[in-house]
Amino acid sequence: MASAEKANKAAEKFAETTRDSYQTMVDQAVGLQERNIRFAQGTVDNSIKELRQQAESNRALTQKLVEHGEKQRSAYQTLVEESVDAYMDLLYAPLSYYKEGLESAKKVTAR
Repeated sequence: MASAEKANKAAEKFAETTRDSYQTMVDQAVGLQERNIRFAQGTVDNSIKELRQQAESNRALTQKLVEHGEKQRSAYQTLVEESVDAYMDLLYAPLSYYKEGLESAKKVTAR
């Protein structure tokens, strides 16, 4: 029986070391899975953060472009108004000189 007991103890030792080996593998797999989850979560969080920053940057750029567009529109409107005024002055210049000439002639003849 001693050899049967030795065989049983050897079998128990074998089972125990096998269980320990499997436990080590399971612990390692669980640890690896937890690290993978943290990595994936970090990647998603960083991606979301980056997308938010890009969206904010795009919003700020759009706002600046709108402001510049308004300034350009205002400057263009002023340019057009001043050009029309100058053109109208140019068109009416001969009439103004004619009118001044008539008024001078009236003054001369009125004397």
